[in-house]
Amino acid sequence: MYRALYFLMIIILPAILGWWLFIPLAILAVYLAKLPYEIIIAGLILDLVYYFGDGFIAKYFFTLFSLLLIVLALFLNSRIYWRRVM
Repeated sequence: MYRALYFLMIIILPAILGWWLFIPLAILAVYLAKLPYEIIIAGLILDLVYYFGDGFIAKYFFTLFSLLLIVLALFLNSRIYWRRVM
């Protein structure tokens, strides 16, 4: 339930208040939920909303950032003790 609400919040808040809000919300989602794969979908949706340019990195900035966070969380999964909050 909380993950679904946070998923909606991670899409709506950056769309209304600004693109920069996605970065701290995505980091917080990884911290709270350990492996929140839904931030990739949120990144894809926000890539459709915001336009940063025509380059590959600029075009898929949010998606690449969320993929990087998930890969980092997978790498750190066996190395640190994660408390599962959400």
